[in-house]
This record gives sequence, structure tokens and C-alpha cells, in this order.
Amino acid sequence: MSLIGKNKAFYSYRNECRNGANFQYKDFEKTKSYNTNFSKSNFNYASLRAAQMKYCNFNEASFVETEFIGTNIKGSCFKGAIFKNAIFKSVVMDKTDFTGAELVNCIFYNTRFTNVKGLNISNSRIIDKCPELREYSQELLNTIQALRANDIIRRSKTLHLKNNKINTLYLQELLGNFSQYELVVLLKLLPCYVTTQFYTLSYLRKLLTKIKKETII
Repeated sequence: MSLIGKNKAFYSYRNECRNGANFQYKDFEKTKSYNTNFSKSNFNYASLRAAQMKYCNFNEASFVETEFIGTNIKGSCFKGAIFKNAIFKSVVMDKTDFTGAELVNCIFYNTRFTNVKGLNISNSRIIDKCPELREYSQELLNTIQALRANDIIRRSKTLHLKNNKINTLYLQELLGNFSQYELVVLLKLLPCYVTTQFYTLSYLRKLLTKIKKETII
């Protein structure tokens, strides 16, 4: 299942009550929400890339493999929320409250924890810098760069970044499921399986797993 595309207006909320809502797989990229109650809502596998979700209530909400990329959650409350395999990259977390929240195997990259309350990252990882290209085979790197020709894959930002750079943060995560050799084979087949726009690492991993099951490597 893919995300639904750009929804700047549709998924922007201001002073609303959206508690218990199901936002699973939804795309919140560049949306703007303020002072809204999202308590006990489901954000599993959602993309919150470049979203502004300030002074909102996310108490007891669920965030499984959710991606906070360049997200502004200033002043928001996540008491008792569940985070599993979530990714936090360049997130504004000023004045946030994570009291009682459970974080399991989450990733924090280029994110500061100053002025944050109750955040327990003992079961998560802090990454100081992304892996360097020299850690990967040239064949794998060439395969990824060749995929820039596919508009859907390039726009997903899961493998490619601006200025012809490769998303080594996500690439390293994929290597937790596949070898470099397997990735070369599977990524070459990826364009044949991509039919709709997607935006998350979880979707890419799921698609590659499907290709592997259908392919003799």
C-alpha cells in the first residue's frame, strides 16, 4: 500500500479534535497542524516529512515505522505514545513532552534533545553521521544512481537526495535485511514493481521483500 500524495490542506488541522483517528500510511508532507488533539491516533507507517505539528496532543498515539524527517513538533505532547522503528531526522523537538512514551529501536539523526521532557532513548540509536559511500560496493552505488531515471523512485527520497547524493542512512537500514549483493539484484528489478508514488523506507523495504520472494537470487 502506498501513501496518497501531497495533502497540504487535507491533512492540516488547526484547533481540531482528531483523537482516535486512523492515519496509517498517510502522507503529511509539508502539512501544517496546530493545537490539535491527535491522542490515541494511529500514525503507523506514515510520513511526516517537513510537517509542522506544533502544540498538538499525541498522547497514547502509535508511531510504528513512522518517519519524522525535518518535522517541527515544537510544544507537542507524546505522553504514553508508542514509537517502534521510527526515524527522527533533523526534527525540531523544543518543549516537547515524552513522559511515559515507549521508544523501541528508533533512530535519531541530527536531532537535538534540549528542552525535551521525559524522553527515554535507552532502547534507540543516535547516529552522529551517515555512513560514507566507501562502505558500499561500486556496483550497488551505480545501481542506485541509475534508478534516478525512474521518477517515482527518485521522488520518494528513500534512495536519493539532492545534489546527486545517495541516502546512505536509509541504505544502511536496508542492509539490515538484505546483503549488498541482494540489493543490487532487487533494486535493478524495482522499477518493474513500482506502480504508484511512495515516500517511506518501510514501503520500500516491504516492496523489496516481495521482489525477493518472487526472485531466485
